[in-house]
Amino acid sequence: MRRITNPKHPNVDQVGTVVQHQGETHRITDVGGGQFTLVRLSDGYAQNVRIRDVNDPTKRA
Repeated sequence: MRRITNPKHPNVDQVGTVVQHQGETHRITDVGGGQFTLVRLSDGYAQNVRIRDVNDPTKRA
């Protein structure tokens, strides 16, 4: 039997959370592949960032 839908991404539960990235607050709005889409709360600028850069505590700035 063929699978109709794709399985959920392992980090999908983090969508909507507020994180500190590069000294500013961002909200995670999307996840796909190995990247999060982060939206800066101060001005709404969106950028794609690797999941490892957000979740790894040794990489936090």
